Amino acid sequence: MAEIKFLDIESINGPNTYNERRIHVLNVPALSYSDFFSKYMFTNSPCVIKNVCEEWRAFKDWASSEKINWDFFIENYGDFEAPVADCNKLDFNAQCKSNMRVKEFMEYLKLDEKEHLLYLKDWHLKAMLKKVNSPENFYKVPEYFASDWLNEYAEDKKEDDFQFVYIGAKDTWTPLHADVYSSYSWSVNIFGKKKWILFPPGEEDNLRDSLRNLPILFKSEKFGCIQYFEVIQEKGDAIFVPSGWHHQVFNLQDTISINHNFINACNIDIVWMALQKNLTDVEKEIEEFKDSPDYLNQCQIILKSLFGMDFYSFIDLIAHIAEKRLKQLQGVNFTVFNSYQFGNKHIKFDLQTLYKIFNSIENHILFKNKFLKLSPNHLELKKEISLVIKNS
Repeated sequence: MAEIKFLDIESINGPNTYNERRIHVLNVPALSYSDFFSKYMFTNSPCVIKNVCEEWRAFKDWASSEKINWDFFIENYGDFEAPVADCNKLDFNAQCKSNMRVKEFMEYLKLDEKEHLLYLKDWHLKAMLKKVNSPENFYKVPEYFASDWLNEYAEDKKEDDFQFVYIGAKDTWTPLHADVYSSYSWSVNIFGKKKWILFPPGEEDNLRDSLRNLPILFKSEKFGCIQYFEVIQEKGDAIFVPSGWHHQVFNLQDTISINHNFINACNIDIVWMALQKNLTDVEKEIEEFKDSPDYLNQCQIILKSLFGMDFYSFIDLIAHIAEKRLKQLQGVNFTVFNSYQFGNKHIKFDLQTLYKIFNSIENHILFKNKFLKLSPNHLELKKEISLVIKNS
């Protein structure tokens, strides 16, 4: 197990607002965890952090200074399958995807002349290695991104994680989108160079057509006064993409990156608001069935299929984290990503935020009107959190 590092934060005050007109570029030695937490995650502000992965095995093994180490991938991961998108084939405004063996993708990547424009995406390599009992640990989550409720929950519940490898040929791209659940994301370039275009929350509405659809790609010459930021991500750089920031990505060279989606106390309120908004949209779509006895349940089913979670799974997530944080305050040690533990200030900040979310849930009309209810266990958790807050 890696050496355990304790992470804590200073007092957090102020609104979650973004008011910068530039994206900060930072260096690992000069950036503390507490500063990143308060200045970037809490304010929902993007940034680039340089030189975060020089000690990773992936950084050393997966590429040389000039090219991707195709033979390493073939020898070590060749029989694994991964999802691959064809950037030249679209179906209903999305790239067509299929599964491909990694060794076949690497043989494609070697070609000087490529018939297709293929991008290996959303590859759960870490989970695949775990399934075959491989001891390989090819990267370490940077401390700045250690507060990650999504992957903490997934690990504890043995569910699919939100940890991915991306490998793209030169000129491959990712369509304009915002991340799943309105989560944060981070991406570290192991090799190559990417161009990111990012839009502050709400700016995407100025890109919608008459049917409220977003373009698959933003082209500045087609739009008027739009606020956006263009970032070139070099080898070794991490980029932090905050909640609700729509973005698109172009691989300027053959490129490898490791990416996570994550949620924590700094953006759980944004996720909760996005969940409520999506439910409202679902209710409007099937309003004609409002008098059906199964209407509310159907709304939750559709919400989960569209947003990725419903009210039940959201409550299960926050309750699980709340229960763990309470145990941590009682002296039970939990380590995240085999590397980090949280200090008491950090834990109490998590609990204070979770208490506010529980209150907001109870004030939602579905709970006020008793259509949905918090379980006795959830109510007991909320009571325990209130005692912690009272005694702090």
